[in-house]
Amino acid sequence: MFGKNFLHLAALCAIAHLGVLCAVVPLAALFVIAVDGSAKYVHQSISFSSMQAKQVTQEKNATMILKPHKFFPTQIKHIVDAADAISLNAIAIDDDDHSYPVIDISSWLNPSMSHDEERENVVNQVLNEAITSGSFNIIGHGIDDALLDRLYTTARNFFSMSLEQKLGYSSGNNLAGYVAHGNESVASVHKSGNSKEQKDLREIFSMSSPPNNDANVHGPKEFHNAMSEYIEHLLIVEIAVKQIFSVALSSAKDIDLPPTHLKDIEDDATGLLRASRYSSVPGFEDATKLLPHSDFGTIAIIASSEEGLEEIRNGRWYKVPMGKDELHVTVGEVYAMWSNGLFKNNIHRVSKGAKKDRISFSYFTSQGKRTNSVVGKDDAGISPICSNDEEPKFPRVSTLGHMRNYMSAFTGGKEDLWDS
Repeated sequence: MFGKNFLHLAALCAIAHLGVLCAVVPLAALFVIAVDGSAKYVHQSISFSSMQAKQVTQEKNATMILKPHKFFPTQIKHIVDAADAISLNAIAIDDDDHSYPVIDISSWLNPSMSHDEERENVVNQVLNEAITSGSFNIIGHGIDDALLDRLYTTARNFFSMSLEQKLGYSSGNNLAGYVAHGNESVASVHKSGNSKEQKDLREIFSMSSPPNNDANVHGPKEFHNAMSEYIEHLLIVEIAVKQIFSVALSSAKDIDLPPTHLKDIEDDATGLLRASRYSSVPGFEDATKLLPHSDFGTIAIIASSEEGLEEIRNGRWYKVPMGKDELHVTVGEVYAMWSNGLFKNNIHRVSKGAKKDRISFSYFTSQGKRTNSVVGKDDAGISPICSNDEEPKFPRVSTLGHMRNYMSAFTGGKEDLWDS
């Protein structure tokens, strides 16, 4: 039996042509476990009809990429260099006769209250963005403005404290509590020739999920409560988003996967919410706040209505617009590997033109099982999910295993983020 908040779409049968994403996916029944734990059975048939035809190139005899943590930085450098050659500056997507993708996921959070066509449309939209830029915004997530207001206000209050006060909420590792400027470095993985960009220009407060995780550091009461409540909501959003990705992957690969597949793989994994402030540092006005990179893990869910996040889309840099009620979803390297390269790891940065003292909240799902008593427990992960005549391009991998390969460089010599 699936746990609380799971929406189990039973008897999933995906029918898709390998080269073209033009699928009809009948779902014979919908079994809903609601947010309050009550169960409802709704018998219905859902047809996922064709989206815009898109060719998905496949290498039937793909060469295995044995060291993904070496492959992705090289891949990202080539893509960034090509985008920089077009322009170093990001443009607003509305300036290019397009609109930024904003997807309403409410039909997946409340399936018994929605129509078949709505859920079909959501899966098609997510699949389209996952195989192109690897990112999109979502609405209909059920997180109200009052909570977001409290989150931003209490975070600003915390980061406005003196450095000495903030250091009192440090734990000695990068995944719990306060991390000051200069303690992390994307440049150690994704190089920069600018001497001012060798350290990330931000300070961070981190909290693991669930909020009662005994590895967490309790910040000031109001800040802690706001972060905790936000995580509880994000856990529900995470389930819905991963179900959508599972159905999209099943459709594209022409294989049967349960809608809970991608969530079940690392069901007991710890998530991580990181509140970041990109402070203005005298003398560093011309430095990128956070260098171009893709996230190491599965997906990230980001909140920030303040300008500064930029990404590569259609081969060039674009500003990422986020309304107050919108959350931003990015695909990480692990989802790229698990989908055998079908999903694209999103490449993004925080620009030197970011709003002064910009605040953002990034929630990274599936960070491995972590408490004070079980630290960084790894698992075997999975091999890439392939269609019947598709060869795997990546080795078997777990999120935590992939992250560990980066950590020594990323944290300036520590063996990994779990070291104190």
